[in-house]
Amino acid sequence: MANQSSGINISKYLGWPGSGSQGQRNTGLFSSRDTGSTSYPSTIPSTGSYYNTTGDSGSSVKRILAFVLAIIIIIIILLLFVDKYITPIFRSQPGSSGIITLPWMDTGVLFWKTNSDTIKNEVTPIRNKFFDYSFIVDIFIENPIYFTNQPRILVSRGGMPVDANASTTVDRTTLLSVLQYYNFVVALLPDTTDMIVSVLNQNHIMENIIIPNVTVQSPFRLGVVIMDKAFEVYIDGRLMKTRSYGSPLLDVRGDIVAGSINVAKLRNLKIWDRALIAPEIREAKPALTSAGTFGADPIPGSSTCLDSVKDAVDPSAAMSAISSYTSSILPDSVKKGISSIATSVENIIPGTSAPSS
Repeated sequence: MANQSSGINISKYLGWPGSGSQGQRNTGLFSSRDTGSTSYPSTIPSTGSYYNTTGDSGSSVKRILAFVLAIIIIIIILLLFVDKYITPIFRSQPGSSGIITLPWMDTGVLFWKTNSDTIKNEVTPIRNKFFDYSFIVDIFIENPIYFTNQPRILVSRGGMPVDANASTTVDRTTLLSVLQYYNFVVALLPDTTDMIVSVLNQNHIMENIIIPNVTVQSPFRLGVVIMDKAFEVYIDGRLMKTRSYGSPLLDVRGDIVAGSINVAKLRNLKIWDRALIAPEIREAKPALTSAGTFGADPIPGSSTCLDSVKDAVDPSAAMSAISSYTSSILPDSVKKGISSIATSVENIIPGTSAPSS
């Protein structure tokens, strides 16, 4: 009995889990060498010991996710460093410098999605600017034969109309015969399909770019970049002309107003508070508005002529000039023939009188 009570417990030397060693791997003499398996006592480990393989799997997934997230963060930091100090990586819109486009960084503001109502200056991104900005607008020339003796305004900013009753010495075929001052104006010339884009300098002199023979009955995109010393005009993303100012621009800010809908319809006016570069204008979004979206009608079968154009030609004065000139150089027989023609004209155009032979 004494020998049994004083015996030595050798299990801890053999690798058996015993007192203070439960859950440890058996590396003693009786560990399996054939299969590499581990010998455990018959006692089943209690719940919560590290033999819980489900808990091990969950923590492994978390470690992998944390590792991937750390790699992503490192890559972003490296890209930001390269973008700022070496070469552009991120760009706010297609066409700008960079590789990766981040659309939410586009500072352009879009107006006139479905109509062309007046835009108040305070809601535009250029409310405090009269240069150093850009805009695009989709234009559909619906009725190019709606003639007048003054420019047919398509869109303007900050324009102050001229008092129609006030006397003026300004050429009635110029923009200043329609507006006293403005920041920019886009218009068609009085009796052609040539388009004029104009800004006004401090000397109240028009700085004009004329684009000849623009497209009619088919949409096109006008782009304008107004800088401190010059401005550029683009058609469908292609630079047409650049003009330098004779003197700094006049400080004019105001609402953006569309012109007569009888001549053209406008959509997708987009404004940026900075000067865009050519590739940005070329690839600017949204895409060009389709012809059907404008809801325009075909060209009328006959031209429309405003009263001001009719009044611009005095038939009586014209006939008197003809009479005076022909009387001095032509023989009597020819003058009699002209007189008979003039009599016929008198019957067609009221207010004329046939010249005396």
